[in-house]
Parts: sequence; C-alpha cells; structure tokens
Amino acid sequence: MAFRCGSCNGSVLFDIESQKMKCRHCGSEFEPEEFRVRDTGQETEGSETGLAVFTCGSCGAELESTEDSVVGFCPYCGGQSMLQSKTEGKPIEGIIPFQITREQCGRRYRDFARKVPYLPRELKKPEFLQSFTGIYMPYYKYDVRMGRPRIRGTKTVKRTSRYDVINTYRVEAHTEGEYRGVPFDASRYLDDEISAQTLPYDPAAERPFHPAYLSGFYADASTVPAELYERDAEAQASRDVVDEVAAAIYRRDKISVEKEKSSVEAQTVGHRSVLFPMWFLTWRKENRVAYAVLNGASGKVVSDLPVDMLRFALGCGGIALLLFLALELVFQPTPRLTSALSFVAALVMAVLVRNGARQVSDRRTHAKDKGWRAGEDGGTTEPEPKTARKKHSDAARVAASIVITILVSALLVGGLLGYLLLGNGSLRPFPILLGAGVLLFVLYQTKTVCGLQRNIEKKYPLVSMVLLLIAVVINLAVVLISPVRDFWYYLGDAVCIVVLVLAAVGMIRTYNAGTTRPLPKLFDRNEV
Repeated sequence: MAFRCGSCNGSVLFDIESQKMKCRHCGSEFEPEEFRVRDTGQETEGSETGLAVFTCGSCGAELESTEDSVVGFCPYCGGQSMLQSKTEGKPIEGIIPFQITREQCGRRYRDFARKVPYLPRELKKPEFLQSFTGIYMPYYKYDVRMGRPRIRGTKTVKRTSRYDVINTYRVEAHTEGEYRGVPFDASRYLDDEISAQTLPYDPAAERPFHPAYLSGFYADASTVPAELYERDAEAQASRDVVDEVAAAIYRRDKISVEKEKSSVEAQTVGHRSVLFPMWFLTWRKENRVAYAVLNGASGKVVSDLPVDMLRFALGCGGIALLLFLALELVFQPTPRLTSALSFVAALVMAVLVRNGARQVSDRRTHAKDKGWRAGEDGGTTEPEPKTARKKHSDAARVAASIVITILVSALLVGGLLGYLLLGNGSLRPFPILLGAGVLLFVLYQTKTVCGLQRNIEKKYPLVSMVLLLIAVVINLAVVLISPVRDFWYYLGDAVCIVVLVLAAVGMIRTYNAGTTRPLPKLFDRNEV
C-alpha cells in the first residue's frame, strides 16, 4: 500500500499534532477521511486495512504497517529484524487516532520514571526514551442489554455505645436498555493486565475507520475470538451499572448498596472491532523483557518496574545504618530484641519471596491472561471438571491451611505480646513462641514456593526460602539454648544477618523476574 501525496507523490503520514495527513516532502495536508489510498493503482475501501504484514525474526510477532513507516523494531521482544511477509485485509469498524506524540510520550515517561528511585538507569536514558513505537491495538467493544436488577442495601438508622440498628433493603430500580462499548483487547499477545491498566479510552474520540490513520504506525491484528470476553463484558456492565445505582441511591436515601451481593441481569447483543492507540517501549535484558506502555490518546503510563540491584543495596544499606544509629542513641538494643527483629525480618521476607514467586509463575504460564490461554486451549478457557478425588484433595488442603494459619497466628501473637507487654524477651517462652511461629510460617511458604518453582526458570525463590529457614533455625537455636554470655547472641545475630542479606539478594532477583516477562515466542500465532 502506498500513502502518496497527490501533489508531489511524496510519502504521506498521519500527523498527530494537526490530526491530518501530512506530506513529508512538500508539507501538504489532507483530512484522513478524505484521503484516497492508492494500492497498486487502485483505491481501497476504508473498511479494511490492506497493509503489509511484517514478521519479527526473533519472536514471530506479526504487525501490519505501511512500507514507508516500518522502523524495523519489534515492540514485543525488542528485536531489530522485521521482515515483510504478506499482505491481507481485515474488517475494522472504528479507530481512536493517536493524540500523544513520541516526544510527549518520552517526557511523560521520564516524569513517571523520576518517581521510581531504584529503576535501572537504562530506562531513564534520553536516547532510550526515543525508542517508543506506536501501535494500534485491536479491541472488541461489546454492547450489553441490561435486564432486571438484584440490588441489596443497608442503612444505619440508630447508633448507640452498645449497638447499631441497621435496616436491610431490597432496592427496586429500572435498568432496562443497552450498555454500549465495553472494551476488551482482541490480541492474544497483549497481556490482559496491561490492557486493563491502560484503559479508559474516550468513546467520543472514536472515528470511523480509514487506513490513512495507520500511516506511520504499526497495527496488531485480532487473534482471539470475540466470544471469549462476552461473559466478562456482561460482568463488567453489571458492575458499572450497580456502581451507578449505588451512587444515586446513596445521594438520595443514604442507603449503602452491598455491591458484592448485588447484580444486574446482562446479555451481550453484539460487538464492534476497533483500534486503540498505544506507545510501546521495550527494555530487553538477557532473556527477559520489561514493557512501558502509554495510552496513545490520554498519555496514561503503565510500566513494569524492575529494580537496579546496586542502587537498591546502597539505599537499603543507608537506611539500615540510620536506623542502627537511631536505636543506639535512643536505647541500647538487647540481644533478645535483636533476635526478635531477625524473626520479624525473616517473616516479612518470606511473604515477599512467596509473592514474587507467584508473580513469576503467573507471567510464565499466563495464568491471568485469558486471551493467551484461549489460544493455547484452542479457543476455550473453561476449566475441566474436577473428579471426586480432586475435590476431596482440595477440601483437605483448605482444612490443613486453616489449621496451620490458626496455629502460626497463635504462636506469633503470643510471642509478640510477650515481647511488647512483658518486657524485652525477659521470659523465655515468648521468644520461643515467636521463633516457632516464624519457623512454621516459613516452612509453609517454602512448600508453596516449591510448588511454583516448576514454572520458574531460576532457583532464586527456593534458594531464598532455604536461606530464610537457616536464619530462623540458627536464631531459634540460640534462643532455646539461652547462653549466659551475650557474645553468643550477637554471634547468632551476625550469622543471621549475613544469611538474611543473601536471602534478600535472591528476593530482589525474584522480584525482578516478576516485574519482567519471558521473551515472547509467537511463531505459532494464528489469525482469528
């Protein structure tokens, strides 16, 4: 396809600032809707893109673009080899043009990055911020017919020091009509998490599709069936209507709607295919990538936030030094208090490592990306029916989790209360209770991490959990032995600190793996 000037035959691109087609040679401007696209001597209809399709040689991503505007950069993996493969058209009904220029995009992200102290320096370099790539991402906009509401609300009519009088209401509301334009991304390869965070797009900015708007940008194609998100669109429409009704009822009658117990009948009656503008910035480090994505209409920033290890270590070291000096000036920490602080540090770090491991596993398996899983499952994401044995196994696991949670909570609360209410660990049972509770908690989190480890390439989470267990065991052993000389307490604490620092390194590496993504492999993509 050729976007050529009628005056000089020069290349014509869509100019964001003027919102018009502009010739790069003579400066002539044209209205996009009136621009006639010449394709091998014939005019194309505005209902199809009809653009060249370029394939990334590294990951297999396929993006449509004009021949004049391809920059040879893949936004999905950061690769530099985009090769023309074929041409084809696909019906598109609407488009929201870019409103934010690449220069504005760089400034907005730079302002955003300044607020993140430990972001790697490469993500803040001016030359790197010029690498934003403009892409039109495909979305389905669903129209949902609303039906009978089921809304429950409460109102406190009397308060005393001893009791409250609360009335419960079944709210009668009229919600018939259609809820138009519930958006869900139609690309399997755009993470649903990114897609949801970049919303909303202003419906008033949408225009009828014309291929002229794509000149100078990439455009991804629809790769999931429209039926995939119909139930999600109905649920979203129901939530939005309940929110509107709740606000109106509270303003008028001071009745608080119980949103989790309220809903509105909803049924999808149709959908439209549209393109939304996004700016992509890809940071590639070894076999991981991090994305910074900006809403091309509003400028809203969504970014993965990896941590620079050295800067983070220096920052934490400075904070630790200040805390140490402050404690030394206020009061002299006793050995048992330092043991208690070590227990608490191990507990907090175990939670962070477990959360990081879960995020890494989810991103590796696309557990929260319905569009990707639909492609793997051949178009369905419905879970397989569980067998009776599986149900019993789940019930036993839940029961065991409840028992362990109660036991650990009792030990932790008992130990902490002993420290806080009965002195600085002066009674031996309380530090022992605290240590036992932390040990059980870390053991349980280690079991969880072991289950997630099969979906994680590196062993950082598991190694960190093992190191935390070692630190807790050493600390607990010193507390149980209760040596007379403080030297042994300080020696145990010193060993624990070294082990905790090593565990912290693994924790940060796990966090970085969770805030980045594995390099995409899209060679199997099939257009829907």
